[in-house]
Amino acid sequence: MKRLFALFLLCVFPLRAEFLISDGERFARMRLFLKDSLQVEKFHKDADYRIQNTVTVGLFLNGLVAPNISFDAFAEVNTDKASGVTYLPHNYEPYLGYPYGEIDNGRTWDFFRARTDWQATPYFKLSGGYDYISFGPARRNKLALRGGDFHWRSIQDTADYAWIKRPVPTPFAGFELNLDFVSYSQYAMQLKNWKNYTKYLHAHRLGFSISDNFSFGLTETIVYGSNPEERRSMEVVYILPFVPYLFAQSYGGDMENTGMSADFSWKLFKMFEVYGELFIDDLNTITSFFDDSWWGNKWATSIGIAIDTARIGMFNWDYNFEYTRIEPWVYTHHKGPGHSYSHFGNSLGSDLGPNSREIYNRLGLSYKDFLKLDLSVSAVAKDTAFGSRLEDIHTQEDPTDKKYLNSQSTLHYQEYGAGVLFKPFSVWSIGVKQYLIFGEYKGKRTEVFSGVVF
Repeated sequence: MKRLFALFLLCVFPLRAEFLISDGERFARMRLFLKDSLQVEKFHKDADYRIQNTVTVGLFLNGLVAPNISFDAFAEVNTDKASGVTYLPHNYEPYLGYPYGEIDNGRTWDFFRARTDWQATPYFKLSGGYDYISFGPARRNKLALRGGDFHWRSIQDTADYAWIKRPVPTPFAGFELNLDFVSYSQYAMQLKNWKNYTKYLHAHRLGFSISDNFSFGLTETIVYGSNPEERRSMEVVYILPFVPYLFAQSYGGDMENTGMSADFSWKLFKMFEVYGELFIDDLNTITSFFDDSWWGNKWATSIGIAIDTARIGMFNWDYNFEYTRIEPWVYTHHKGPGHSYSHFGNSLGSDLGPNSREIYNRLGLSYKDFLKLDLSVSAVAKDTAFGSRLEDIHTQEDPTDKKYLNSQSTLHYQEYGAGVLFKPFSVWSIGVKQYLIFGEYKGKRTEVFSGVVF
């Protein structure tokens, strides 16, 4: 009881410090913070409850070194201690998730991101660093590149699933070209799957602003790397600007994992948006979307509506509905993990993974910055058959057909979430989050946290 009381006091009294150095237009700002959270989790109906305490010490650093050169960095050190859990030694293989070190009855791990941007002209920007890249308008499930989006999912492979599946930034270099009605961006990134083998991701996007309230985008991605039986270096052809990956992949022997997506955003009113994305991993023909006789017809779609910052009385509220469908084998590749659409064991696209569906609703209410309430409910269907995991590899001996959400192997469940964030002062906030899962899969998670919210 004394230990839990001490943890509660730490939750209530976080620490924060800020330092600012400026010289004309140039400046550097450093912010330090301490955050504590207490989580109570039950991953499935037959598991015991687990209590975990996480203490985070963090640093934000950003600034302007010249009128057109900016930098932004973040680093944190975390210490986890949990009841009834023995943290196994991590051998630093990336496919097992982000690495950690063992301490007495717990673990410690660090996390960081950093980037530099050079706005060379009003229309052209160069960027590089170690950060997230995301494309598309989807709020819940981005299909091409989700960046740092992270959701606590119910389907768990291990008791540490929620921690392991935190997205990891990538080393990247790229540029953005923005004109009045058209934009183009391109990035080259390094991925990790095995410690001693290379893996790369290239992505570019062409966007069109048709009008003030309607935009349309086309994205191409390509993933390739080394497997134990082969070594590959970065292909220069994918670094060159304005080169279509669909045609350039033949240059490398047609061994890459390519993907294409089209998305749109239509803001009918100032606060109301309709959006959608179609991701094509592979298709036999342009008309074979619903042809289940060929496993290689791999595609996904996400459509949604969103209402942002609508005012009713004293409260601002927002709403999001999103429907996502992901066919079997999406994001996988027959040449194995060196070509799969993953980084540190995480999907670069939606974390639902292949052969899944989600219907998601979220409602948010807020009173200024003082109080925020977040409610969500989603209906999830996740198949567990072959072709439903990123690690699955289709071989020539496997059946050539597919089955989307086979009734004999699909789990159906509902996820309910509620969160309250209380911020009585600008430098301090405290909150509670609760997740409940019902259906063929059951679980729950409660988190009490406090710290500085930026």
